Amino acid sequence: MRWLQTLRFLLTVWLAVEAATLTGCWGSKDQAASSADLAEYRKMMDEQKKQQERLEAATSSAPELTAEEHERKGDLDAQAKNYPLASLHYDKALKADPSRNPVRLKLGQVFLQQGLLDQALAHFLDLQTRESESASVHEGLGQIYLMQGKHQEAEKALTKAITLNPASWQSHNLMGLLYDQQKRHAEAISSYHTALTHRSREPNVLNNLGLAYALSGNYDAAIDSYEQAVSAGSNSSKLYNNLGIAYVQRRRYVDALNTFKKAMDEPRAYNNLGVALLGINNAKKAVICFEKAIELNPQYYEKASENLRIARQAIPNTPGGTTASHTAEASSCP
Repeated sequence: MRWLQTLRFLLTVWLAVEAATLTGCWGSKDQAASSADLAEYRKMMDEQKKQQERLEAATSSAPELTAEEHERKGDLDAQAKNYPLASLHYDKALKADPSRNPVRLKLGQVFLQQGLLDQALAHFLDLQTRESESASVHEGLGQIYLMQGKHQEAEKALTKAITLNPASWQSHNLMGLLYDQQKRHAEAISSYHTALTHRSREPNVLNNLGLAYALSGNYDAAIDSYEQAVSAGSNSSKLYNNLGIAYVQRRRYVDALNTFKKAMDEPRAYNNLGVALLGINNAKKAVICFEKAIELNPQYYEKASENLRIARQAIPNTPGGTTASHTAEASSCP
């Protein structure tokens, strides 16, 4: 059912990994890319190429820098999340001095940050032949394989990374994500806890731990982990969505609505609450929430009305036109 698909969409994993010199978010897809996805990817690649050409032209007339200077500029651009320019400087640093393997690692990470997995994989595989005992190299390979859905390769690479550097919270977090994708939630929870022993207040890990608990049915533990992530300073909309859904599972509807409001505008917050209520088979109360979303923003009708129709149909022996006052368990939402 569509509402169930929407609920699964709301249960979004915050797939975030902080590399040695970079911080960013990434996600993996459960299914193969559609033709629209591929078209969007090609468009991104074309734009990347054009931007690279513009950057090349803009810097061609500038005095040539040393490899060290290019690396330093690349670091500054990477910190500013200007990844195309960072990759240009790292590439020039390597051309000036091909022996700089740390620059190869940074270039691979920059490609990874942009979602350019083929380029990133090529660099990390090249690095693997040069530095086979580098934990960072195996961690990068594990991340790429995880994003590509290659679970066996990802587990092998991450196991190697953890063996080489047991204190890497990033590797343990990635391993947890891998286990979650394989529905091995107990092992995922263990990996996240290990990650937290090395990075106790990392919001990314706390969010992922919360979701693993939620997927295991332990919503009290999930709420505790999500709330710790909020206390650690995170204001991610995905985190608030996850926390709101966990509150609904524990029938804490007011808390859920207030949490959804932190992630989105009020009409959408009521709509999301309605979807989450459908997830626990409370269609009567969901009807009121969907109607409230439409009342607050009539322009939102097209999106919320379909959910409202589904909620009304989910109420046994209830005519499609019955008003909320006749079908709801309470007179308000929540």
